[in-house]
Amino acid sequence: MPDFTSALYLGPRQLPPPPGLLLSPGRPAALAEAGAARQVANEVARRQGLAAGVLAPSTLHLFHDVFQLMPANGVLVLARHLYPVGQWGSQQAQLRRLPVVRLGCPAELPALLHTYRQQGRVPWLVADGWHPGLGPAPLASYHAALAACPGAVLLLDDTQAFGVLGARPTATRPLGLGGGGSLRWAGLRDDGTGPELLTITSLAKGLGVPVAVLAGRARRLAQFARCAETRVHSSPASIWHVWAAAQALRLDAHGGAAARQQLGQRIGQFRAALGWVGLRPAGGWFPVQKLVPARATAALALHQQLRQAGIATVLLAGEQQPGVPEIAFCLRADHSPADIARVAAGLGYLARRHADWFSCSSLPAACHAHSRLSICPAP
Repeated sequence: MPDFTSALYLGPRQLPPPPGLLLSPGRPAALAEAGAARQVANEVARRQGLAAGVLAPSTLHLFHDVFQLMPANGVLVLARHLYPVGQWGSQQAQLRRLPVVRLGCPAELPALLHTYRQQGRVPWLVADGWHPGLGPAPLASYHAALAACPGAVLLLDDTQAFGVLGARPTATRPLGLGGGGSLRWAGLRDDGTGPELLTITSLAKGLGVPVAVLAGRARRLAQFARCAETRVHSSPASIWHVWAAAQALRLDAHGGAAARQQLGQRIGQFRAALGWVGLRPAGGWFPVQKLVPARATAALALHQQLRQAGIATVLLAGEQQPGVPEIAFCLRADHSPADIARVAAGLGYLARRHADWFSCSSLPAACHAHSRLSICPAP
């Protein structure tokens, strides 16, 4: 049965740990940290073009602690639709009585920053590097706006993009090279003169290992290692997870380029196949492809019909139409052309029988030029 519910974009990896490997060191990371953990974190940082990294069991651990690094005159700016874990972490800034504001749209950022700069506040802007429903963050415009604010920080949750997107994307190589994530894909580097760049990245998507890394400037990472409460009061990533992350990075260095090339092919095949049956999914050149049904009852019916046909999909809370769930297909490099053909055939059959289930944004007759995610025609 074709399963499109897993976010292991480059395909699952089975890596049994060697015999005798301890599960846990039995001490917090603040007391002693395995050298392998530092190597993994620094390698993730290097791939992103950053100087240093710190490993943690999850992004929740990192978001819980990272806002302790904000200055007393800081202001936290949260991009719209920021992934919930980052929003949960922002509560730590609120506990410090720091202002936390929502950014309605990127065009509002310069005026908002000007207001807080007049108040003598230092902005920290937090955004998803890539949002599966909205596409890439406008990192170049964020970076340019923050450049006018001394001490400003741009913090990205780059979980979706790391391992998938990379440097120098082209029309024939839309995922780019190297899998270093959103900063590489956007061509941004932290040269020490502009806004400070930080990333929080789980390896659970592209590399399939549930650990996370905070990456950025070496001095900032040393400060984090000294101040992070979860490094004192919770267990570190298990030795098994550290070992698996090291192996996943090693395997990616050797075979990741081929996996990303194949993933790009599957994305193109999926969009083209749906185009042939009269549908246009949202998602652009990213492995999460979505259909936006016309109404909530249609979404539930479509999800159930696909399930009965042996096609597993993800039912997501709607973003384009409030209250209307969306049908998501998480494509992986190990999906076969036959899997793609089966989905297209099933959707084509349902579209012919129930055209009223699909919203105009899923049909090729409606080409919305303002949408970053609606590509017409399908590649």
